[in-house]
Amino acid sequence: MSVSAVDTAIRKIREVVREWDDFELPSWREDHTRYGVIDPIIRALGWDTSDPKECHPEYPRPYREGRVDYALFGTPDVESIGNNSVPPDVVIESKALREPLDDEEISQLQGYVEASPRMRNGVAVLTNGDEWCVYDLTKRGSFKTKLVERVNILSGNRRASAQVLSYWLGRVGFG
Repeated sequence: MSVSAVDTAIRKIREVVREWDDFELPSWREDHTRYGVIDPIIRALGWDTSDPKECHPEYPRPYREGRVDYALFGTPDVESIGNNSVPPDVVIESKALREPLDDEEISQLQGYVEASPRMRNGVAVLTNGDEWCVYDLTKRGSFKTKLVERVNILSGNRRASAQVLSYWLGRVGFG
């Protein structure tokens, strides 16, 4: 994982999104955003999206219904991940590309991380593919005060966005 790899992924994602927009294809759905934008960023950050011990999609919320879109584990342990006994290092909740990230979406992410103490460690992310809101769950205070970074990968400074995402979400920092 390197800032350069994330920067390259962002450049490629911008090209794909621009082509999609140029051809006036239908709006991006959440699954398009996940596979076409979020997965490439996660891979560029050094996470193996094909390894469910490291990147667990649709991770169940302890004690509640629903699933968080991604749970990332820096120190994989198949048995612990399978029975939800080890907390993910990073949880990511995704929305469709350019869908506004308003209080409802923030509350949804907050519900995921506060469902159990096991989800309160590490980092949480709310993203619509373009905007990435990074929450440091180790900070004290209300959930909204845990927001530490907000970057836009489609319109913001590409290198700065890559640096922020690498710092907070880079695989090398977790295990």
